[in-house]
Amino acid sequence: MPACSNDEANQSRATKDTSAEADEDTAAPNGDDPSEDDEQPVRGQREPTAQPREESSQAAAELTDVSREAAEKAEQPYALWSSERAFVLSTAAAGVGLGNLWRFPTLVGENGGGAFLFAYAIAVVFIAIPFAALEIAIGRETHGSVIASFRRFGRVFLPVGVAVVLLTLAIDSYYFVVTGWTLGYAVESTMGAPPVFSEFSSGYASLGWLGVTGAMVAAILAFGLSGIERAAQLLMPVLLLALLGLAVYAMRYGAAHQALAFLFSPDISRMQDPAVWRAAFGQAFFSMTIGQGYLITYGSYLPLRVNVPRSVASVAAINSGVAILAGVAIFPLVFAAGLDPGVGSQLAFETLPRAFEQMGGEVILAPVFFWLLFLAALSSCLGGAKVVTAALREQGRRINSVSAVLIGVVAIVALGVPSALSYTALEWTIGERPVLDAIDRTVGSSGTILAAIASSLILGWRFSPAQLCRQFGLHQRMATMLGWLIRIIPILLAALFGYGMVASLQ
Repeated sequence: MPACSNDEANQSRATKDTSAEADEDTAAPNGDDPSEDDEQPVRGQREPTAQPREESSQAAAELTDVSREAAEKAEQPYALWSSERAFVLSTAAAGVGLGNLWRFPTLVGENGGGAFLFAYAIAVVFIAIPFAALEIAIGRETHGSVIASFRRFGRVFLPVGVAVVLLTLAIDSYYFVVTGWTLGYAVESTMGAPPVFSEFSSGYASLGWLGVTGAMVAAILAFGLSGIERAAQLLMPVLLLALLGLAVYAMRYGAAHQALAFLFSPDISRMQDPAVWRAAFGQAFFSMTIGQGYLITYGSYLPLRVNVPRSVASVAAINSGVAILAGVAIFPLVFAAGLDPGVGSQLAFETLPRAFEQMGGEVILAPVFFWLLFLAALSSCLGGAKVVTAALREQGRRINSVSAVLIGVVAIVALGVPSALSYTALEWTIGERPVLDAIDRTVGSSGTILAAIASSLILGWRFSPAQLCRQFGLHQRMATMLGWLIRIIPILLAALFGYGMVASLQ
């Protein structure tokens, strides 16, 4: 049986990894990627015809402090993550954010607690992790932005890459607004009592905090990849420690038994609801940032020596752990105050401050929680904005890295204005829902699932078993089996999603 054995794959990776110190990624002055020349064909297969690689203007423009010296010596033409740990923390930070601290508790409360959590766990383990690994591997294989990666599979797929970037842009637009809310609440909670949500959002403070958030994101991204690394390495440990402390407090002084029963005792009747499964799969894709371009973009900077499956498993463990820990920290306080956990997107900004007040811990709990929420949200904003700015930089040959950051962030902030005004006295709505909620429920859930399924279908069918063998170090038989799985699963998901949509309309 022809095989790309583990020993051969490891030997190939070892040869390329040695070049990280002496030869890896060594390139000609024109910036061509040498990995194409070093690749060995799988035994029993025809050697593919070498194709010239386009120079990546994204990589040339965004060298980090880590790789700048090597790049100036023409030893390392691509910006790279400094380590696997930096990559894992940065990727986890991009997904943790509001997706797990704001959106996850909201969806848990709206969809029956344990029933949603059970469906979410299945979605993460069996669907999200494999396709997250696939997107990262494709980013590393193509060394380009989302648009460039899809274009290299064929120009017919270029519109899909553009659509993914536009989807991320739409998600960023309301994500920045909510991040601004968290910053406003954190500041006001530190200076005094947390504001009442209706009063906070009725004026135009949301616009101001939206602008501040955009300025902070632009300032960090202006440092390139190293800015994201440093932010993640600082924010993630602080976030985890603060969330753990809040969870311990909630379990000790809140309604722990009721909250744990709500989270971990699934209601069988709710598990038969297609809407619960659709929301769970949407959240799994959302929190693992599948179909949004984050993983392809971050994967394009991943060194060959990094083990992709191990890294993805670490990212999934961090993301899911933070999500569950957020539920453990939030719901005991909500139940102890006798409040409704299913109030929707206002859970963090209206229900929790009331819970803090009724429990007598408002002075300490409110500032800790909202600064925690802001740090998490800011880390995700960086990842989302990076997808947009990387695409701008690579597609716009005359746009330098700083200009791309400014254009991308300004576009996100401008598109976020309707969401920022949806809770003001103007009450901008779509279909009787505030604009922010409407975009989140359509783009954030259904749109994310559709994008994930569409991109997974394309990537699964265009990424060959030989490429899987090379990227994951698999035996050829295992790579072939995995190749068929990643081709069939999106088709099944599309059928299930379509059935759920039809059932919800009846």
